[in-house]
Amino acid sequence: MWVRSEYAGELAVLSAWLCALLPWSISYGSGQGIRLIRVHFLYVYFQFAPGSGLSNLLDTTVFVHEAAGFADNTSVVFGYRLWLLGMAIVTLALALSVAYYRLDEDLEARSPIDPVRLMGGLLVAAAAPLAAATYFLHAGLVGFTVPVGVLFMLVLGGLLLLVERTDDVADATGAVPEGPNSPVEDDVSD
Repeated sequence: MWVRSEYAGELAVLSAWLCALLPWSISYGSGQGIRLIRVHFLYVYFQFAPGSGLSNLLDTTVFVHEAAGFADNTSVVFGYRLWLLGMAIVTLALALSVAYYRLDEDLEARSPIDPVRLMGGLLVAAAAPLAAATYFLHAGLVGFTVPVGVLFMLVLGGLLLLVERTDDVADATGAVPEGPNSPVEDDVSD
């Protein structure tokens, strides 16, 4: 893998926060002379009309637990319920990232599951309902929906699941150090 083993923990923590901060999807729709853009973050979505300015953005903010009540299409309602499930899984990933950041080596030593792989599994598990929610939003809304954050979750989660975790001692250049405490055995000749 392109990630060095000793940095896999940092990548896991940063991946969780990146996936939590990126919008998981962006929707654009138009109909009846109105154009709308919806930016779906994990806990809230913003809806605004291009060119109207962002002054009324707070009036068009909908939290994840309220979103299904605003939809008038059963496909969109189901998509928003899947969004709620994906949000709950990412919240677990965020909790793990905070614990992993604070208890780095203790968590690795005591956990029966590698925290890096667990984080990767949580991100992939969160991407599944959010990808399905993207489909249902696309089917229920006029326009199109792009799953921006879902793609990041799949890629970062997959990388965390596939990263090679080794205990090799190496310096910054990747060379194994030599010396009395070196893991490399000296060739002794008689």
